[in-house]
Amino acid sequence: MAPTTRRNSILAKKIATLQLTLAPLVPLPSGPPHPAFPRTLLAFHLLTEDELDSIAHHYHQSTPGPWTQHYPAKMNWDKEFLAKPTSIADFNSVATAARRLSQQETDFLSDVMKTVEDLQNPVLPSQPEDEGNGEGSSRRVNPYAGLSEKDRIRIKRRKVGKFIGLVGMETPAEEIAGRIQASLDMAVERNREELRRNEEIMLRRKKLA
Repeated sequence: MAPTTRRNSILAKKIATLQLTLAPLVPLPSGPPHPAFPRTLLAFHLLTEDELDSIAHHYHQSTPGPWTQHYPAKMNWDKEFLAKPTSIADFNSVATAARRLSQQETDFLSDVMKTVEDLQNPVLPSQPEDEGNGEGSSRRVNPYAGLSEKDRIRIKRRKVGKFIGLVGMETPAEEIAGRIQASLDMAVERNREELRRNEEIMLRRKKLA
């Protein structure tokens, strides 16, 4: 088989896979499926972050309630871990936003071409150990401590995919470990901040005494 024919055959299989129809899921106790519920595998990969967030809410996963535990699967949606950053410093100009959109389009085209492989291998790659010298050279950076926008959306998409019954969407063990470590780091930082505030209060009281 010629290389061009082989490439066309692989592309045709990927296109056929992306055209697979997905059965809509109704929320409990009743009601219509979410308006953005993907009808095909391609539509699933086209979901925006806002749509993923809305789907998680619609099916009681990001906002736990009486029906959260009664679905066939759970998203285990960690709102703090998956929250969007509040800072918008990267969007100070239209030019910056345009460049960001262009990069998103490039990433999307790359993701679509690899979507079938992603279904079989959805694990986020761990960041390599620091190569430099010094105290941090022997430590592995936690890739989940400060998620990039792309990784955050990828995790949300995987959670929604697992919830609606897609295969290959299991939670990677490294993500679980990373989330635990990130939570511990945040707790330590909050405790340090609380100690600093208490010390400042004590110093002010001593000055007033």
